[in-house]
Amino acid sequence: MALSETAIRKAKPEEGKKETTLSDGDGLLLVVRDTGAKKWVLRYWLDGKEKRAGLGKYPIVSLADARELKNQFKRELALGGNPQERKKAEKEAAAKEAEIKSTTFAKMADEWYKQQEKIRSESHCKGIRHKLKNILPKLGSRPISEIKTQEVLSLLLDIESRTPESAYKAKLIIGQVLRYAIARGDAEYDVTSNLKGAMSPRKQKHYAAITTPKDIADLLVRMESYRGSVVVRSALWFSLYTFQRPGEIRGATWNEVDFESTLWRIPAERMKNRRPHVVPLSRQVLEILEQLHNLTGDSPFVFPAVSSKRNPMSENTVRVALRSMGYTNEQMTAHGFRTTASTNLNEQGWNSDLIEMSLAHVEGNSVRAAYNRAERLAERRDMMQAWADWLDGLKK
Repeated sequence: MALSETAIRKAKPEEGKKETTLSDGDGLLLVVRDTGAKKWVLRYWLDGKEKRAGLGKYPIVSLADARELKNQFKRELALGGNPQERKKAEKEAAAKEAEIKSTTFAKMADEWYKQQEKIRSESHCKGIRHKLKNILPKLGSRPISEIKTQEVLSLLLDIESRTPESAYKAKLIIGQVLRYAIARGDAEYDVTSNLKGAMSPRKQKHYAAITTPKDIADLLVRMESYRGSVVVRSALWFSLYTFQRPGEIRGATWNEVDFESTLWRIPAERMKNRRPHVVPLSRQVLEILEQLHNLTGDSPFVFPAVSSKRNPMSENTVRVALRSMGYTNEQMTAHGFRTTASTNLNEQGWNSDLIEMSLAHVEGNSVRAAYNRAERLAERRDMMQAWADWLDGLKK
């Protein structure tokens, strides 16, 4: 029997029951709770199974409203839709949209940084943290999906007015965080792609280096006359002979040095490109290491800090030593030893692939890179010994 508004208003739960159900026909039910609350429920069948769907509370949803909602529901079912599934999907989509709008740049930057920690060197991550200190005060609290080109540009121009190079690095980091958010589904567009030409042209950075044989000979004389500690003196010669990156040298550990096979094996986690690197050791380098082992063998580091053998040498140690020998930052840097070697080895006619491998520059073709690492060690060993002998010839 169909219900009426009067019957609904007077409806009360049966004694001892938590719920009492009244039918309006065609599957539409009024459920009366023992508290007196009333709600509409539609009973229907789908794929041979009985199901129920809530249509709202009475009196917010009147009898007429409930009947209309029932008809709409059944109409959608007849057309092959599923109102309950649709509502569930709409609710989930709304929740996802709300979550995206509440996801801040700081949250995404933190997640992205944790990934970088797994694949980047400690010094690289330190640089990222430093750049984020300039970025997060302005963008950190902003929903990442709402960040605009203009606010990023405003931030970068502010950084550029103080340190131009930092502005470009900040732009790279912002772009990487945004692309990470896009991959996660929390943003749709990398606004840094709109900034081409909006900032001052970037000046190419080159590390100052001595490259001519005459100037290298003068460098050797000054290194011979250096009166600093034995460890620092050894680090200078080690840098020139092996021409690896300053961070890789100062962080070298004794368990990386294989005296028997005369190799220095640098693990992937200490390399800039996160790939393991092997450096053949010349006779000259082996002599340096054997002498050093008597001094620093009780430290994990080949070149420990003066203050504590449990820590590596400071990143400024070699730079300060070069300054004490009379070189300015525009004449020679710790990183410049790599340019010194690369320039002269190329001029001496050594194969460029050998030189690039020795410098630990990334090989684009991974198959070729693996082959080169496995098959060209003997050639690299010859080159490293020839380089050390050439330097000794200049010294004499």
